[in-house]
Amino acid sequence: CDSELDDSEEATALAALVQSLRRLADWASLEPAWRQFRHARGGGDACALAYLRTGGNDPEAAAVRIADTLSFRQANGLVADDAELWRAVEEHPARDRWPFAYLPGSEVPDGSPVCYARLSQLQVAATLAAFDEEELMHFVALWFEGAQRLLGDSSRRRGDPVRGTYDVYDCADLSAWSFLSEVRAHRPAIKRIFAIGSEHFPDLLYKCYVLNAPTVAALVWRCVAPFMSEQAQAKVCISRGVPPELAEALGGEAAVRRMVALVSEEGEGVA
Repeated sequence: CDSELDDSEEATALAALVQSLRRLADWASLEPAWRQFRHARGGGDACALAYLRTGGNDPEAAAVRIADTLSFRQANGLVADDAELWRAVEEHPARDRWPFAYLPGSEVPDGSPVCYARLSQLQVAATLAAFDEEELMHFVALWFEGAQRLLGDSSRRRGDPVRGTYDVYDCADLSAWSFLSEVRAHRPAIKRIFAIGSEHFPDLLYKCYVLNAPTVAALVWRCVAPFMSEQAQAKVCISRGVPPELAEALGGEAAVRRMVALVSEEGEGVA
């Protein structure tokens, strides 16, 4: 579970994590990848702290998780430079079925990147049928890495770690019962695919908003929540419209309209 440390405890935990990493048998080969990973997250201690906070502040466990993530990043091409990464996202066959888009942190007052999704255009069953699970996992990994790069860019630009991403799921025009049925039918596959978020991109999310939620939102939430960590579930706000808190965070109603326009009614989005 997430837990906060005071400055002294944080420094002690970070020092212990460094020692745990150095004790790994293959650390010499992993260290360059760790430097690249830290840079992608914004530099400094943000990356290490994310693993500590989401792992009960256990340095040994955090070191093992970091080593696993570094291998995962190498296997999925997440060590590419920014231009190559975004090209891989946009050229992936699954991109046309992914009604999501990013609003960079440079356009948000607190620097948090925004990931906006138009759920009415997300065809769960058809997408799972069109691609094998490994291919979809690779695409989702690329997408999460894009969020991490935007977060890192924003943190370096501001000279201070940005808290995380705003994930916004828009239910406008969503056929809720159909969506609910598809999610239920494919729950195991969806859970496996999205588990890479908590496993390899810990503490990336700052706040999640579900907009224009239908009356059956509680049922939809009970289906979707198991795919998220307990920490992520605590960050979710479900609203029948657009909550004033989100409009304020984005910088006003005009910014909300700009966000919604990122994904067309046909589901076409831009990274």
